[in-house]
Amino acid sequence: MNTQPRPLPSPPTAAQTAPGALSLQWKRQPLPPRQAVQVLDFRAGEIALLEVEDGRVWVTCDGLLEDYFLEAGQRLSFTGPARLRVSAEGPRTARLLWARHQAEAGATYPPAATVPAPPLSVVPAAAAAPSQPLPRGAISAA
Repeated sequence: MNTQPRPLPSPPTAAQTAPGALSLQWKRQPLPPRQAVQVLDFRAGEIALLEVEDGRVWVTCDGLLEDYFLEAGQRLSFTGPARLRVSAEGPRTARLLWARHQAEAGATYPPAATVPAPPLSVVPAAAAAPSQPLPRGAISAA
């Protein structure tokens, strides 16, 4: 049994697209409403890149206190090791694009997955509008 503590993941960064960004293989993950939370694991030295293609997605990372709610076109990246938990937020199916990339010195993250996205505005769970339900198990300080 491995009893060594797992290193804490780096906090996410608002992903910015830049000219000359790397080309990655993006995976499309449909997230139906009221379905079990999906888990995405990334190893040390990998960069986790997320972009919401459609709908609204709840994202949390083991070891970090914040929850993130991303709208279509918004992006987020994490430096591994990271275990991300994602699900649709709201009554309709969401689509998440994600990619993993081996970190390289001087590389620009993330490369464009589709069309350029608007600037990211992340809403921590504690600041979410009270009229919008939180995902199952989320804790609100409101």
